[in-house]
Amino acid sequence: MHEKQGMMKRAEQRAQTRQALLEAASLEFEANGYAATVLSDISDRLGMTKGTVYFHFPTKALLAQAVTVSWTVMWDEEIAASRARGLSLDELESLMIRIAERFQSDALIRATIRLVRERELIEEELPRPFDRWLEVTKEALQASRESGALRDDIDVDAAAWQILANLVGIQLLIDDLNDGRSIVDRVREMWAVHRVTLANPGRGATHA
Repeated sequence: MHEKQGMMKRAEQRAQTRQALLEAASLEFEANGYAATVLSDISDRLGMTKGTVYFHFPTKALLAQAVTVSWTVMWDEEIAASRARGLSLDELESLMIRIAERFQSDALIRATIRLVRERELIEEELPRPFDRWLEVTKEALQASRESGALRDDIDVDAAAWQILANLVGIQLLIDDLNDGRSIVDRVREMWAVHRVTLANPGRGATHA
């Protein structure tokens, strides 16, 4: 009994250490990019030995992969919540605003976006989050067409691509332009613009 409890405690401690490493790595990857990040900076940030880092993540590439996979888990949960409520223009806006809010507060998301842009430097395969964004955006637009909330003359594939391009562009520009507006503000503005061209005026779609 005591041996089993000891094993469970050690497993819990390993999980906590792994999560702490992911969070510290996210801060380093976000600030410095993949190439300039070194594992000793991550271990120093946590007051750990490099051996502890290598025990959980033998290479920097595996650590970068784990950061992006953690983002994918969160993303899947958000998509599941939106699908449970029913995909629509309103729900797609709500989903993007929720992610924008997390982007502001969660280094894991910001690091993932940077790592995905630097994927050619990383020896391990990374998830492709933009493919998943595009898929759910098309799904929401198609559901809106079927409900009559989307204009009949809208090309769903083209519109989904443009919406995603706008969203990624906001993520890239928000720090460089540094005009005091938050990413959430900019995503709301983006949707105000897109609703003018996407929404069927005869249906009176509501805002999220």
